[in-house]
Amino acid sequence: MHVPRTTRIRVAPWLALVGLCSGGILGACKKSPSMPAPPPVAQVSGTIVLPGLAAPVRIVRDRWGVPHIYARTPDDLFEAQGFVQAQDRLFQMDLWRRAAQGSLSEVLGANFIERDAMTRRFQYRGDVEGEWASYGPDTKTIATAFVRGINAWVARALEHPPDEFVRAGWKPAFWLPADLLNRTDAFLASGDAIEEVRRSKLHAVVADAIRRVGTPPFFSTMAAPVAADQTATRSDGEAAAARGGSLSFSDAHHNLSHPSFRYIVHLKAPGWNVIGVTSPWLPGVAAGHNERVAWSMTPVDVDTQDIYAESMKGPKTLINDAIIVKGRGDPFLYETEITRHGAVVAFDRANNLEYAVRWSGTEPGAAGELAALAVDRARTWIDFRAALARWKMPARRALYLDVEGNVGFQDAALVPIRRGREWSGWLRTDSLPHGFNPTAGRVSAHGLAGETAAISRQAVFAHVLGTGAAARQRFNIGPVVRPPEDDSPVRAVLEPHDWDRSRAISAPGQSESPGSPHFADLVRLWSNGEYFPLVFSDGAVRANTEATLTLEPQR
Repeated sequence: MHVPRTTRIRVAPWLALVGLCSGGILGACKKSPSMPAPPPVAQVSGTIVLPGLAAPVRIVRDRWGVPHIYARTPDDLFEAQGFVQAQDRLFQMDLWRRAAQGSLSEVLGANFIERDAMTRRFQYRGDVEGEWASYGPDTKTIATAFVRGINAWVARALEHPPDEFVRAGWKPAFWLPADLLNRTDAFLASGDAIEEVRRSKLHAVVADAIRRVGTPPFFSTMAAPVAADQTATRSDGEAAAARGGSLSFSDAHHNLSHPSFRYIVHLKAPGWNVIGVTSPWLPGVAAGHNERVAWSMTPVDVDTQDIYAESMKGPKTLINDAIIVKGRGDPFLYETEITRHGAVVAFDRANNLEYAVRWSGTEPGAAGELAALAVDRARTWIDFRAALARWKMPARRALYLDVEGNVGFQDAALVPIRRGREWSGWLRTDSLPHGFNPTAGRVSAHGLAGETAAISRQAVFAHVLGTGAAARQRFNIGPVVRPPEDDSPVRAVLEPHDWDRSRAISAPGQSESPGSPHFADLVRLWSNGEYFPLVFSDGAVRANTEATLTLEPQR
């Protein structure tokens, strides 16, 4: 009888990580008498003492709710960014982390066990220091400061939970820098494994298993009462840049959800001056401009996943894990099988086969969009391409435009070199499609086509907590009339010849709190197909200032 070679690894439950609150990067968990209870919405003026800062940081919010963060050191800059984004989006960030890490069962119950288990199978399991270094020499330092800022706001929110947490029925948890290294977003943006199931005519159960990775969370009821139109699927967006002109992009790879899947922020400190859109749970800017360069990212169709049918008797590594489940005294215990090709997602026991998915996103440096920190500081086309060499996931075509009128594009992804069915290395950046100052003087990128659907003229920005009439009235926005042309909720036009003439929209607003003036203030502009000014210079920011908050170091 053949006995497969196996290696067993014990993994501690996720809860053991996020419950920590002592010293190090979680020092901000400690209560401070100078940090009073948070108001119903984010405090945007006056002074707040923030442990960990070396010097005061100024947060200037403009009339459209965009924070312009001015710091004396990069460390203070990113701590402030984490704090500010948590002020405006803490519930969205907390729910994203639970969904991305596979810990929804802890707060939503047993219906999410299979989803959590499959999500965990596609996380990074390699050397952590090599992982951090892949993004850039200072990325771990930036992530640590960013998380320290998030935890400073979490410490306040634990004493007086925001309304969203009260309705959902749990409290926010503290973060670790490693939370930014998860792979779920990148995996969801690398969906060619589903297409391979169809092409190879594999059993539908394989595709069903893969679809469980990162399935969006849902609520059937609220834990607390709420006092008193579906969205359409569109293309993933498009972008274009003209030599000597402007760079425009629309980022539409999500439905019309609320809050927006993007957050607009301006970061300024020595070595940093960048503005644009980011994911609320990440530091830096994913698409936007600095003093010399504008860029955008658009999905491209790249094959980064393969499915292998292998004998169940082959060698493998077995990883034991535990999922905390709401309402259960004991955790759910399960195994993940890893073959030489990747995580096993399904079995055909009648034919003694197991199906493994190999994905390049399990390699170092493939956390979604974290490599944007390198791109943010590019000042030339050469810098830009060197920074994109660090961008491995998700697969993107980056469009470039600088103040001298140069245009270019570069595809960025970790693409395997295949020898038959086996992988033998990775394509270098120079081997991926790219171009600089084409003869036509214009470059463009078109996103992947989405499923077609009948689109109503009326639109609703639906919130995950919008269950029941009262909750929908409180948290959803709409119905509103769709814009006449591009209905992408996130769009921008960047103007290198005068950055203050740039404009953007990220509907419905910057804040997730119904009590904030920036909860739904951008919906009217979006509905009319309009933008707001993306002010950048100190003078333009001063002229459009709505409120100023000073973050003071703890003395």
